[in-house]
Amino acid sequence: MSIKSAGIVDSATLTDIPIHAQYEGDIFSRTGSGNPIPVELGISSQINIPIVSNLTNLQASINAVSISSITCTKCWQGQLTATYDSTVQPSGASALILTVQPNTLYALYASAFAVDPHKSQDTLAVYLTSTPSQGGLPSLPQKIEVPVRFSPSFLYLASAVILGSLIGFGVRRLIPVTPSDAGAAPAPVTGRFPRWARDLLLSVATAVIVELFGLVLFNNTNTNVVVFGFSLDPSQVAPAFLVAILVAGGPPVVTKISEAIKF
Repeated sequence: MSIKSAGIVDSATLTDIPIHAQYEGDIFSRTGSGNPIPVELGISSQINIPIVSNLTNLQASINAVSISSITCTKCWQGQLTATYDSTVQPSGASALILTVQPNTLYALYASAFAVDPHKSQDTLAVYLTSTPSQGGLPSLPQKIEVPVRFSPSFLYLASAVILGSLIGFGVRRLIPVTPSDAGAAPAPVTGRFPRWARDLLLSVATAVIVELFGLVLFNNTNTNVVVFGFSLDPSQVAPAFLVAILVAGGPPVVTKISEAIKF
C-alpha cells in the first residue's frame, strides 16, 4: 500500500489479521472417548467433557452453555448446569463440567430394558455459544452430544439380586419334579433349619456370588455376561434381576424359560 501526502510517497506493510467467519465451522471439538458416561442414581454428580479449540490463532470466549435431554427428559430432576473456563487459548484444551442429578424412578424405568452394556440410556445435548477474539461475531449455538448410562447404587443391585433369587427359588419349587430329576432319595436333614430354608439360603448366596463375580469381571476386564445369547450388563438392575432368577432357579427354571422363548 502506498501513501502520498504533500508530494511525499511512503509505503506501509499490512499485517495479517486472523479471522473466523461465523459460518466457517465449529469453534470447539469434543475430545476423549465417545463411550457412554456412567451417571450414578440417587445423587448429584458431575460429568467432565473435555473439549479443544479449533482456532489456531485466536482465543475463544465461551458465552453460554445450555443442556437438555434428547431421549428421556423425565430422567433428570432440577436444572442441568455447566461450569467452564470463560476463555480458551488458541488450539487450547478446556472442559465443560456438567452438574446433573437423575430422577431415580424414571431413570430406572428407562434403563430397565436397555440391557446392552455398550448402548447409552439417554443422550444430553450441550449447546455451546462462543465468540472468537479480536472483534469476532458470536457463533451459532454448537451442539455437543454426550451419551450417558445410569448406574444404580449397591442398594438397588442388592435388592434386585435378592428379589430375583427369591422368585427363582419359588418358581423352582413350583415346577414338578420329573423321575429323571428325582435321582436318589435325599439324605435326612439335621440341624435347626428345614431343607427348604437351607435351599433358599443357598440359592440367595449363589446368586449374590455370581453377581459379585460378574461385576468384578465386567468392571475390570469388560467381560460380557451372556444369557440366552444376549450380552447383559451386570451393573444394571434388570440384568442383575434376570441373572439372579436363573441362578437361584437352577436347571429346571432355565429349561422352562428356554422352552418358552425357543424360536
